[in-house]
Amino acid sequence: MMESFRHIYVRLCKDHHIDPQDCVLEKLKSLEVGSKSKAVLDLSTNSLTPKTCCVLGKALASDRTFVEIKFADCMLAEDAIKGLAQGLAYNTFCKKLDLKGNNIHAAGTEAIGKMLRQNKSLVSLCLEWNGMGMLDNSFAVFCEGLGSNTALRALDLRNNQISHDSVSELAAALKRNVHLRALDLRWNNCGLLGGRALLEMLQSNKTISRLELAGNNVPTDISKSIETAVQNNADRQVIIDENLKRTQTMSQHIRELELDKKLQVNELLTSLDNQQEIHRKSHRFSTEKIGNLQLALEERKGAFNSLAAKLSMAETELALSEQKVNEYNSSLNRLKVEMQELAANHVTEMRKEKEDRANEELKYLKEISETQDKNMQLQNKVEDLERKCRQQQEQIYDLKEQVTHLQSELTMKGSQYEERITQEKLRQKEAMRDFEQYKQKEMIHMKQESEDMEKILRDRISKLESQRLDMEEEISRLKSTNVSDKLNAEEQLQTLKHRLKSEEEQRHVQLEEKIRVLQTSRDELQSLTNQQVATISQLQHKNSNLQMEVDNLRRQMEELNQELAQKNNYTMAEVGKVKAELNKLQNKLDQERSVQSEMREKLATVDSQMSEQMLKHRRQMEEKEKEVVLLEEKLKGRELELVRLREEEAQRVQVLQSAILNYVGKQGTSSR
Repeated sequence: MMESFRHIYVRLCKDHHIDPQDCVLEKLKSLEVGSKSKAVLDLSTNSLTPKTCCVLGKALASDRTFVEIKFADCMLAEDAIKGLAQGLAYNTFCKKLDLKGNNIHAAGTEAIGKMLRQNKSLVSLCLEWNGMGMLDNSFAVFCEGLGSNTALRALDLRNNQISHDSVSELAAALKRNVHLRALDLRWNNCGLLGGRALLEMLQSNKTISRLELAGNNVPTDISKSIETAVQNNADRQVIIDENLKRTQTMSQHIRELELDKKLQVNELLTSLDNQQEIHRKSHRFSTEKIGNLQLALEERKGAFNSLAAKLSMAETELALSEQKVNEYNSSLNRLKVEMQELAANHVTEMRKEKEDRANEELKYLKEISETQDKNMQLQNKVEDLERKCRQQQEQIYDLKEQVTHLQSELTMKGSQYEERITQEKLRQKEAMRDFEQYKQKEMIHMKQESEDMEKILRDRISKLESQRLDMEEEISRLKSTNVSDKLNAEEQLQTLKHRLKSEEEQRHVQLEEKIRVLQTSRDELQSLTNQQVATISQLQHKNSNLQMEVDNLRRQMEELNQELAQKNNYTMAEVGKVKAELNKLQNKLDQERSVQSEMREKLATVDSQMSEQMLKHRRQMEEKEKEVVLLEEKLKGRELELVRLREEEAQRVQVLQSAILNYVGKQGTSSR
């Protein structure tokens, strides 16, 4: 800072084509070595030229380095004073200025007055040992500048040859200036008139708390009255300072309390925001969990429905296979009975034939020749029978082909029915998907509503609880609708099962009619009984295999039922956990509500305490104001007493003068 000021000074000297003075440069260099943050520019007892002072004034106009500037005993010329005053008029950093012993008068006094009119930073101004009061006109300009100044607090005008007229001008200016605290007028020529002017000024000016008037030829009574007025001003200023300090401390205390209150409110708001965020996170987590659980439940419901469909298919297949087995068993029993009857008839016929043969052996022996011929005929007949057997076998093969064709038709129709069932299942799945989409839309809508309601959670907590109950009722209603849809689907499946069963029964009736038709050719199929027995054994083996498969399916069904029971238990446990978490969240919310209510009560107590403290402070301020009013009344009483004493003293003086005149007149008459 010092170096920059020195560079500015040197640059301005070069701009004005002036050689910088060595004393100024040496002083600035010494200040740079000291490197003080708030330095004092002391150029006292140095002979400075007017041009140097003009450059210094321009440098000091924008300076923010020196708090105190001293030009004491430099015997500056008027132009030098003008240059310094013009620069210091725009300075906003300097607080103290010392111009003692510079023979300031006339134009210099006017320049300082103009400087005081514009300057707003000088607090102390020393003008001792000058000649500012030699010309009344220039001192009047100085007094005008002093009257318009609002920053100056101390003014030293000792030994300035100020007359009583100049003092009256100064007093008139000080009536307008209510900021000056200390004034030193020692060793001037105030006299009686100047003292009275100052006393009259002190009656209106209550801010001057120190006034020095020694060596001014002021009467003792006026000086004493001035001292009492100044003392009263000092006491009043002390009281005002104390009140200002108290008001400042009170205002600072109130600000601290307001800051504490704001901090508490901010902490409460932050805690409320954190709690709201925690509540939102917990609500989102719970909604996500509920959504995942609902998805898992829907998946398990789908798996359960698929398993139920598989069970129904297996049951229908089992019923069909059991019906087929029963039909085959009935047909086998009928064939066994018929075979037994045929065997009994055959045995009886064989017996009869043996008897006939025994009876006819003799005849056959006799008729050997005839039998040979008949044998040839019988051989021919055997060939014919073999042909017939072949034809019958071909017919049997045709019948088998018809049976396989019928079985293929049955399988085709079964596949068609299965396709219909799958289509019905797809329709049901599409209905379930539509229902799930509708449910998801409703859940999204409800989530949006819950988020909107969470924004105004403080005002609508009760409404949220009622909405939560409504949501639970809607969920139960949706569950009931889901159950009703499931029951409707099961009823539709049952109706389809009944239709299929009726159609299969009709087909079984048709097949039984065909079997009855085929039973008419039972006599021709006697030779194929062994083959049919083999097929029956194969069918029995297939039946045993089917029974094994049915047992395996039943075991799988039992295992699936157990898994379903376990999954249902798991889902119920998860639902219980979610409910417990929701209860915990509700408890947390209740606790947070209680904490918020406690914090609100604390805030109310703090507000009440603040209001009580404000009332107390107001009462104290009112009491202090009352005390100030009492003190002002006391001051007025003292001033009245002083006026009364002055009047009494004036009366005494008049009495003494009249007595002296009477005494002088008596002595003159006696001498005559």
